[in-house]
Amino acid sequence: MKWKRRPQEQEGTYMFSGSLFVTQTIMKKLTPIEISEISDDILKFVQEKNGVDYFQVYEDDEGQKLYLIDELNREMIESGQYEAKDNHCTLLFSWEY
Repeated sequence: MKWKRRPQEQEGTYMFSGSLFVTQTIMKKLTPIEISEISDDILKFVQEKNGVDYFQVYEDDEGQKLYLIDELNREMIESGQYEAKDNHCTLLFSWEY
């Protein structure tokens, strides 16, 4: 995999279980396979840790960084106070943040 997940800075209860939104730039510069690999990687990491920080960083060998940001943590989802459409995460380049 070209993109490597950087160590998270904090623990959390985010599950990255909702829809994945990607920016136009991500769609243009990453292949569908790369996007799928990142999605698969974060879901595996979440399963291993039983929840992670909402803010995950991926980096390639050239130093480019991607941010993967989740909106709702486990407690928010389980509260029932949010609609399914609110449960999403976004993949973007660091300079798009």
